[in-house]
Amino acid sequence: MDIKTFEFLAKEVPTSISEIREALDLLSSSIDSSIDQIGEKVSICFKNRDFKKASELSINSEELNNKNKSIQDLILNLDKVIDNCEIEEVESQLQSEATERNIPNYNDYLVDTQIEYTLYEDFTHKRPCAFKIGEEKIEVRDWKDTLVKTIEYLAKKDMKLLKSFPDSPKMNGKKVIYFSRVELPNMRAPRKIKSGELYIETNLSANSIRNIIIKALSKYNIKLNNYKVYLKADYSELHK
Repeated sequence: MDIKTFEFLAKEVPTSISEIREALDLLSSSIDSSIDQIGEKVSICFKNRDFKKASELSINSEELNNKNKSIQDLILNLDKVIDNCEIEEVESQLQSEATERNIPNYNDYLVDTQIEYTLYEDFTHKRPCAFKIGEEKIEVRDWKDTLVKTIEYLAKKDMKLLKSFPDSPKMNGKKVIYFSRVELPNMRAPRKIKSGELYIETNLSANSIRNIIIKALSKYNIKLNNYKVYLKADYSELHK
């Protein structure tokens, strides 16, 4: 897709740009995860001397990787448009927070806090109250808190792996740094985790935070089905 198409969208439907970028980022992350799983199968094939199957898996893995490079190029073009038009990825989340402060009747937008949601949901204009990973349920105030507490949970499992995130291209964006060992000047709302010397960017939209959590869980080989989100409120009706 040509960058002019994105520029047109930025002009006509500005909120769509961030949504498209987040969707592409999620798709790219899913493809990366699939390639990693194929790699594990290739190793098994070599152990079993099934070289024909290993070759087939490798060829298809390479094709997937090439497709993913094209997706990454699209993301780079979107980042340029976002920068040029000053369209922040956090726009929808900030609007949601601003709306919440002016809600006429807060109770009208409360939802059932016992319903479990997967990480493949669209969380725009929604506010969390907790998440569950494995059998542990952790209460949160907002999406920023969700991100920080998820990372802190993972730190307890394997701090060494977490400390590798700042060096991983998959865990940091081309434009935005999500994980850093020091508080960088271009980080808008860095939060330091309790378990170690690591800073996380938290000034992100709900769906961007969702995507980072998906990538982090993948690094720890934690199945996405083992992570659930619980919502406190849904303000979608206010934005129709």
